[in-house]
Amino acid sequence: MTRIVILPPELASQIAAGEVVERPASAVKELIENALDAGATRCDVEIDAGGIRRIRVADDGAGMTEADLRLSVERHATSKLATLADLDRISSFGFRGEALPSLASVSRLSISTRSPACDEGAVISLEGGELSSCEPVGRPPGTTVEVRDLFFNVPARRKFLRASGTESGHVGDVVESAALARPDVTFTFGRDGRRVRELLRVTTLEERVAQVFTEEALAPCRGQRGPLAIEAFLSRPERARSGGVGLKLFVNTRPVRDRSLALTVAQAYGSVLERGRYPRGAVYLTLPPELVDVNVHPRKSEVRFADPRAVQDALYSVLSKALASAFSLPPGAPGRWVALRDPPAAAPAPAQPAAPTTAAAATEVAPDPWGLADAAPPAAAPASSSTHAIPIPPAQLDGEPPTLAVRDSATSPIRPRPEVKWSSLRFVAQVRQTYLLCETNEGLYVLDQHAAAERVAFDKLRRAYRDRNVAAQALLFPLTIDVSPEEAEFVEAHGEALSEAGLQLRARGEQVVSIHAVPKLLQRASPERLVRDLLSEMMRTGGRGFSDAVDLALATMACHGSVRAGDPLSAAEATALLLALDQADFAGHCPHGRPVVTFTSWAELDRKVGRR
Repeated sequence: MTRIVILPPELASQIAAGEVVERPASAVKELIENALDAGATRCDVEIDAGGIRRIRVADDGAGMTEADLRLSVERHATSKLATLADLDRISSFGFRGEALPSLASVSRLSISTRSPACDEGAVISLEGGELSSCEPVGRPPGTTVEVRDLFFNVPARRKFLRASGTESGHVGDVVESAALARPDVTFTFGRDGRRVRELLRVTTLEERVAQVFTEEALAPCRGQRGPLAIEAFLSRPERARSGGVGLKLFVNTRPVRDRSLALTVAQAYGSVLERGRYPRGAVYLTLPPELVDVNVHPRKSEVRFADPRAVQDALYSVLSKALASAFSLPPGAPGRWVALRDPPAAAPAPAQPAAPTTAAAATEVAPDPWGLADAAPPAAAPASSSTHAIPIPPAQLDGEPPTLAVRDSATSPIRPRPEVKWSSLRFVAQVRQTYLLCETNEGLYVLDQHAAAERVAFDKLRRAYRDRNVAAQALLFPLTIDVSPEEAEFVEAHGEALSEAGLQLRARGEQVVSIHAVPKLLQRASPERLVRDLLSEMMRTGGRGFSDAVDLALATMACHGSVRAGDPLSAAEATALLLALDQADFAGHCPHGRPVVTFTSWAELDRKVGRR
């Protein structure tokens, strides 16, 4: 007997469905894309119980005949592609012909449709991928797809879904992204029998972005580099948030997730944006279809560029100039790459051209098939050279000076030796308003003032939280902020646990939270920014309970209430910080893992300067 067998069709269908339909939001995304590809001018989305119980997507697009309807639920049946050559110039959202059959295999699916050329429509029903019925029906032109009991026959998949509020939030994000991609289409979103969002069609991207980001004042940024057109609408740097959840990226109107593009957008703000923070807004890239490959991910959420470096350089160049003008930012830091140039010759021969120093000249060495570098000004585009190029370390990419590194023959301790207390260090000076220089008889200690203060604040918060004794400072007037539906649900579910940490929040609606008190230890922090970052961090952990990630939450809070790089400290304040470090546990690192101190012995320093 052979050990290799062909899988039964129903099993193969469920395996394929796991790649395409991860959660209700994945199903909604596929159905919306089908509606847009059908030429819809209106798309209505309704869900019950987060989309687990029911999903309904109705459109006024081209519809289908009964024959096409029967074919649409067959695997790899599509109207988007006809030949292999079409795969190189895809302009539609869908093209694989997997969405409907994948959905049908893990749900109870019903599709009702009518083409304007037909006198009557048709409705087809399937359960677990098996055809139940196909009958004529009277209805207006368009298509309505209804998905019930998602994953009813795949309990292992269903048990990994989140609470209905969390799933509803993901569906809302999908509808929002689709609306941002297609401003010429009206979108409505209903949840558990109530309409929660309506975005009427508009004529420009700027109008659509204003509809979605109602609480933000976004700066328009536009530019062209060769065949690449860039249009972006971005928030002020102080409105940036951790994790990039508020930054939407689109390539040829397709919503995508691309960490390198998001990082390039953040770098365009220069040194005013802290590491790990990203602006809110939307960025649109438009380029010929043959220069981007969309067939690299089952859910079509990632793309691959023919020349990703050229895209990043062009994006950085356009955004850095526009943002500097819009927000009066300082000149941006270099891009992702810094060139190591040879020293200039004393007297170069007339016939020998000088080494290229601009992005345009660099194309003589590195081919630029799109012609993007030719138009990029040297001041804004990342530097290039005919010699070697090395990547900048991540800390420098984000404009934040890294902790001072000391090369020593011995491993540098993360804290003073056990017999040496922090309070025994003699404070000498503050350097760059970031580092504290201290000395002992053994050598020189360099402390990162923010990491040290953050460690102290975290330790105090954790001890107070353990003793259920976190002092809260009430705000004179409650502060109201807009949040995502899943963040509002988190506050409602874990309000008591947050209150024990000194943070009193109340959910005032599906997307509104009010701040009533903050920990007294964090009075110097901005309440709005503190809450936004805390909720963002908790959502990145999967929305689990506050008590399950209390150290992460307290670390986020401590970061906001601490002395930061750039804050001047007096000798008395620096000494007080050293005394406080003696009371903190494991004070060698801040709660986020950055070292507090580096050490250089006097003997090593003598060797470095040539005294030994």
